[in-house]
Amino acid sequence: MKKLNKAAIYVAAVIAISFFAASCKKAIIKNNDPVIVDKHNNKQSFASSTYYLPASSTSADLQAMVDRATDYDVIMLQSGSHYITTPIRFAAGKNNITIRGESGAVVRKAPNSYNAAAFEITGNYNTIDLIELDGGNLPEAGIIIYGQHNTVSNSKIHNCGNSSAVGAGILIHNNGNPVCCYNTVIGCSVYYNYMVGVSQHGHSNGTIRDNQLYQNGAEGLTIDVLSHNNYIYNNWIHQNNTGNRGVGGVGIDDSNGNRIDNNTIDYTQYASGITFQNNIGGCDGTTVTNNHINYNAQYGITERWTQYSDTNTSSFSSNEFTGNTLGATTIIH
Repeated sequence: MKKLNKAAIYVAAVIAISFFAASCKKAIIKNNDPVIVDKHNNKQSFASSTYYLPASSTSADLQAMVDRATDYDVIMLQSGSHYITTPIRFAAGKNNITIRGESGAVVRKAPNSYNAAAFEITGNYNTIDLIELDGGNLPEAGIIIYGQHNTVSNSKIHNCGNSSAVGAGILIHNNGNPVCCYNTVIGCSVYYNYMVGVSQHGHSNGTIRDNQLYQNGAEGLTIDVLSHNNYIYNNWIHQNNTGNRGVGGVGIDDSNGNRIDNNTIDYTQYASGITFQNNIGGCDGTTVTNNHINYNAQYGITERWTQYSDTNTSSFSSNEFTGNTLGATTIIH
């Protein structure tokens, strides 16, 4: 009787394992259709799905996947070009979705009848990872973030915007609903954009770190208009303001409590490495420490006090200033 029970248990186990393996088997993509391929528990122990989007996809294809996705789902862009003519929107309430590119996946903005970004993120905790976004020198930003706790990581964003509708590579912008905060840009290369590489407007408590922001037409980075308490760390901000459209390599205006630490800010054209523009309001409690601010066309740091002044700036310390054309620092009254 005991032997029979063991045999029955063994058969049941084999059947269960076979069923589990079949349920996890990768589906075959046919007719270039996007399909769900895999259902599993991810590391957060939430049920999630992975979708694969073949090359030559359209905005409608990708938007349909985003609309279908639920918390912790991953959308994989397969190697090749994916064409965007209307923004891919993560609406409010669309949270915890990841779009990730396989090696060789490129999102390309394609001509459309109106000006649009490639991605607009109003939801929270979403991630764009390992993609290349080619703006095609078409109007508007590459990525616009309105929400909270979103991340752009390990990606290349370039050639966004033109003279008809200026655009940043990444725009992190507060439109008031929700309040824009706690977003992160990490490990990205943002370059050749018509205006700013990474532009912040009303974005607070965010992190911009370990990026290469170079050869943008205006600033490499802006911290503007009530963008408070952001952490700017270990970025290479190189040879920006190529079109003489910005105020420096980094531009700051009407923003408080920001920490700019351990960055290289160099070879800014036509302007200073860091400029406190102070057109909208002054800046309070900004920390600028341990940076290499070298070989910029004007000063290392310029503070414009013509309309508003900076306060609590005693923590400008331990910075390297070499080869700036007009000197290390200046205050313009």
